[in-house]
Amino acid sequence: MKKIIDSFRQVGIILAFLLSTTIMFAQQKVIGVVKSAHNEPLIGVNVVVKGSTQGTVTDLEGHYSIDVPDSKSILEFTYIGFVSQQVTVGDKSTIDITLIEDSKALEEVVVVGYGTVKKSDLTGAVSSIKSEELQKLPMTSLDQGIQGRAAGVQVTNTSGAPGGQVSIRVRGGNSLSSSNEPLYVIDGFPVGAGAMAEGNQNGAIANNGMVTINPNDIESIEILKDASSAAIYGSRGANGVVLITTKRGKTGKTKVTYDGYFGVQNIANKMEMMNGEEFATMSNIAAENGGVAPIYGGANEKWKEPSYYRNNSTDWQDLIFRTALMHNHQISLSGGSENNQYAVTGNFFDQDGIVINSDLKRASLRANIDSKISNWINVQTSLTASRTFSNVAFSEGDGAQGGGVINGALAIPSTMYVYNEDGTFSTMNQTPYGVTTGNPYALAELAKDKSTINRVIANVNIKFNLNKLTDGLALEIRGGTDYSNAFRDSYLPSTVFQGESDNGIATKGWNRRSVYLNENLLTYQKKFGIHSINAVAGLTIQYDEEIKGKTIVSGFVNDVLEDNSMGSASTTKGTPTSSRWSSQMASWLGRINYNYADRYLLTLTGRADGSSKFGVNNKWGFFPSAALAWRVTEEAFMEEADWLSNLKLRASYGLTGNQGFGSYSSVASLSQYSYNLGGDKATGFAPNKIPNSNLKWETTSNLDLGIDFGFINNRLNFNVDYYYKKTKDLLWNVSIPLSSGFGSIFSNHGTLRNWGIEASVSYDLITSNKPGAFTWNTILMYSMNRNKVLSMPDVTPGRPDGYLSGHLRVEGSWLEENYPVGIWKYYVYDGVFENQEMMDATIINTNGETVAKHPKALTTDGLGSPKFKDLNQDGKIDREDWAVIGDPNPDFIFSWTNNFTYKNFDLSIFINGSIGNDIMNLGRGEYAMVSPFASQRRDMLNYWTPANTQTDIPAPRLAPHAYLPLSSYMIEDGSYVRLKNIVLGYRFPIRKHIESLRLYVSAQNLFTITGYSGFDPEVNSKGQNNRQLGVDYNAYPTSKVFTMGVNIAF
Repeated sequence: MKKIIDSFRQVGIILAFLLSTTIMFAQQKVIGVVKSAHNEPLIGVNVVVKGSTQGTVTDLEGHYSIDVPDSKSILEFTYIGFVSQQVTVGDKSTIDITLIEDSKALEEVVVVGYGTVKKSDLTGAVSSIKSEELQKLPMTSLDQGIQGRAAGVQVTNTSGAPGGQVSIRVRGGNSLSSSNEPLYVIDGFPVGAGAMAEGNQNGAIANNGMVTINPNDIESIEILKDASSAAIYGSRGANGVVLITTKRGKTGKTKVTYDGYFGVQNIANKMEMMNGEEFATMSNIAAENGGVAPIYGGANEKWKEPSYYRNNSTDWQDLIFRTALMHNHQISLSGGSENNQYAVTGNFFDQDGIVINSDLKRASLRANIDSKISNWINVQTSLTASRTFSNVAFSEGDGAQGGGVINGALAIPSTMYVYNEDGTFSTMNQTPYGVTTGNPYALAELAKDKSTINRVIANVNIKFNLNKLTDGLALEIRGGTDYSNAFRDSYLPSTVFQGESDNGIATKGWNRRSVYLNENLLTYQKKFGIHSINAVAGLTIQYDEEIKGKTIVSGFVNDVLEDNSMGSASTTKGTPTSSRWSSQMASWLGRINYNYADRYLLTLTGRADGSSKFGVNNKWGFFPSAALAWRVTEEAFMEEADWLSNLKLRASYGLTGNQGFGSYSSVASLSQYSYNLGGDKATGFAPNKIPNSNLKWETTSNLDLGIDFGFINNRLNFNVDYYYKKTKDLLWNVSIPLSSGFGSIFSNHGTLRNWGIEASVSYDLITSNKPGAFTWNTILMYSMNRNKVLSMPDVTPGRPDGYLSGHLRVEGSWLEENYPVGIWKYYVYDGVFENQEMMDATIINTNGETVAKHPKALTTDGLGSPKFKDLNQDGKIDREDWAVIGDPNPDFIFSWTNNFTYKNFDLSIFINGSIGNDIMNLGRGEYAMVSPFASQRRDMLNYWTPANTQTDIPAPRLAPHAYLPLSSYMIEDGSYVRLKNIVLGYRFPIRKHIESLRLYVSAQNLFTITGYSGFDPEVNSKGQNNRQLGVDYNAYPTSKVFTMGVNIAF
């Protein structure tokens, strides 16, 4: 869009200069400056004496000078994209003008795969997020610019840690075993997550792979959601495509800008746990119920009477959480001549985490250069280099491995102390009957878990204008690379529980990933009367390679050298691992956009992908799509419908694919084994999996029906889409007869469905052409998605992922035909046995048998014990009573944005929410068991006692009830409404040598309305696994962030 506008401006400049040469004399001189509503000088504004050929244009600083015949002359100020103005000269010798941007006059251009298209000519479902929306946000990662700003796109933080992983779903998840993340394309170059080194010994979640990209470099984001727009990316387009365009230079003098902010972060929601006295009292009641002596104030003098802990409790959360600082600094230079433009940016970002000793630092450099070599050769080059350091401080992990810092701070009771009597750190929980977990404060202070990621993305695009051969024909040759390496160093010293028995554990992991791409495109644009064609055809070749490894050793004489002397360790834990994989893909692609009279639009797209990942019998896949659109308001019969400024009907259908699986999944592979041969150790190789020559991509068919409305000269816009997606040939490990020598084979097996509705409303409620007048724009977005497993032949319903937590023995989601993905199926919690009458009650079931109305789950259950529903009324609690107890998929998600301006002030308020989703809160398996097993939440104080029977919280017991973690007791409603972001800015009047100056303050995650008891309802501890959505195991909490920043341009 901007290139088109710049072209018109250049034409305007030339015409104005030609007009100015006809001026022979003047009677009066007028000078002035022309600026935008943001007090920025406008270059190349046409200034013309109305009704004459006299004219000029503004210079680089917006100044103009013109001779007029007399005082009655009228000056016209015109500029592409702005509302024109007319001013009578009168007796004024200086006339300064402020032009107001006319968004309705701009023909917005949207970036699509391998090209651009006018928004009015779009036939597919594309969400566009422009720089105007992004530049006001103090973003730390690009996902913050997407969340809530694109209908049909769900963004979930799997961790609130600095650089924590993020999951993005475009119109739901399409796969059960492959990646469900969208494809990212930066300046035309498809990129992946980059290198990430192997994790530590504590099960920490991987970093956000896109954290290496500076979000402040982004000019626009387009999200391709349907097959018509995404099929051009073939076997990688099923999960949607995120197109990122970075900022480029513009013709004009060098412009220097500085953008920076400083922020303060605090935990948004701290959990309220029992204090020492409350926990000790509860523990003693548990001991009494268990028939043992009191724990506190009993024979062991170490554990005092409960009253002692009234003022002698340890608040573990206060120890590990902190007020954390963050700051960001960016300097940019841009400008250039008519033939060469440049944009260079340097950025440094530093964020401390709210957990002590967790942090992230990123330094990045970006350079975009555009050169016109000749009238028929143009070259674009882009380079992004970054280095990212992070320390996750063992913040997350399963209690089975001693627990991470956060899990430990919630599990270890407040009656336990940080230090021993000799002043050394206590290493582990020593409370009677307590969970085996380490001192979380010692772990955060003494352990080490650092990672470094280096990344370079470089590409060049050479465009040859072949107009001499055929008007509108061009050839583009692109080449690029995405190189990254990652290193991760961790050390668990002997002074923390997790490393104590091993005399220290050191881990080193490394990863190197390289991607090379060549694309060769022919483009053609031509208008024939009322017909216009925009076509592209091309050949692409891509090579990916990854090399990684990890070594873990233990048994150090001391902890002085940490992981820097791994050779001095006495033991290698497990076998050191290393691996290398590579894949190649070649593709043919093509697209034709046809426009008839700006009313009827047709898009045909096709891509053929050949991949080394596919089996030998399915090396190539073809992914076609077609789309139609009808601009009804362009019809003659709509000329009288002035109230309707835009009506467009859209329909598309096509196929996209998903090849997000291993490079060698289709071929046989060997593993090395040791065996005894004549009393000696020998080494050999044996197959470890069966090949599948028919393995291929997952294929998603996608139907989209859309309608776009515009009212009041497009001040009010509605966009609604219905989509239906069916993914077949799901990739899955299917059981096979053991006679084959193997237990399973990775194959295409099963079908999954997603359908949904998404809608957005944008309304300029109050608008004005008067500078400084009050304006108000509001945007509301709504998205719903429903998914179901349609078929999984020969797959037994069950929980394919095993345990979510080893020590809690809680298994993951349930997989079965005709159910949504990710549901949980377990016992239905039904309160507690409040009285003896309830325990003795009987019913006559459908078989005529007299059975217990409320059967015991365990024979030892008594008053106050958990009660579960006997769904089949057979008088016992067993697997036949399992039922669907939760669904992590929301009924709908929404966002609401309000933008206000008044004089030099701007205010943006962003609210988002999710309604109807459930969360498996694994933390309840520890802090809600009403047991000295672990620290307990304060809301558990309403536990059953003979004096408090009207409650649904079980009586205290020494060990958690075995059935309680396997029931709906663990499921909570995860619905929330969140004030996500508020930004208030003030733009100062122009000063000499300062083009613009804006100060702003912002608040993120200011408050959340939710009934969820965990840290944050926007969570998924199991990362991007589509089968394990909505799981919370004390994930790194979300921060409440306050920032102050400045944008200044010279």
